[in-house]
Amino acid sequence: MDRARRRKFGQNFLDVETATAIAGDLPAEAGEFVLEIGPGHGALTEHLLNRGLELTAVEIDEQCVEVLNEKFKDYKNFNIVNIDFLKFDLQAFLDAHAKPWVTGNLPYNVSTAIIAGLMPRLHLTKGFMGMVQLEVAERICAEPCSSNYGSLSVLVSAFANTQILRKIGPEHFTPKPNVDSATMLLTPREDAIQAPDGFFDFVRTAFTQKRKTLANSFGRNYDKKKIQATIELLDWPTTIRAEELSPEQFLNFYKAFKGEN
Repeated sequence: MDRARRRKFGQNFLDVETATAIAGDLPAEAGEFVLEIGPGHGALTEHLLNRGLELTAVEIDEQCVEVLNEKFKDYKNFNIVNIDFLKFDLQAFLDAHAKPWVTGNLPYNVSTAIIAGLMPRLHLTKGFMGMVQLEVAERICAEPCSSNYGSLSVLVSAFANTQILRKIGPEHFTPKPNVDSATMLLTPREDAIQAPDGFFDFVRTAFTQKRKTLANSFGRNYDKKKIQATIELLDWPTTIRAEELSPEQFLNFYKAFKGEN
């Protein structure tokens, strides 16, 4: 596969040893359904199929699809869909497959969009285990009051328990990327936040100027006096910042701001 095509789809291929280790981290049992995002040439796929998992792969690249169909033509537990995952009908798949696992080495350029789109449906799965850029994994798994904590942290932790599993250097890929990678495990929270319409837009706005106090971080998007009044209503210090709030506290703040408490 030529370099231009790899750049187009954000493709970097794992070495066998690392792929084997990552595939072994998926806590799935034989016979369970797995949805793999962006299998590439099947580095993870082969190990997952050999564990007896019922695997559906979603791959955007037609050349990779040809490789995979030939490589796994004798596997009855393999199915592939040639489509951009962001256009894949995830809800229809989840309706047809009870509690699948979701996995994959996500393309760096769309990994955040894929994770954000998966979160509201995570409760319909057993969880996600896969790889993203290390910086993204650290943001996703960050705790309040840490430097990496932001709106993505709030979005994911509203729906999932998060854990970084492995940190993976560029030397394990061909071609070598310019960044480190990490695998993470996201499993559904039993007490997932039921977010009202507008909540996550509200959270994103709060983090656009995260170094400022919460009262000043919303800019012109929300009424500053009403924000300040809500902070006082909740008896929070006037110096509080967005990065100090847990998802639950953000939800309480949003409801109080909207007069829903």
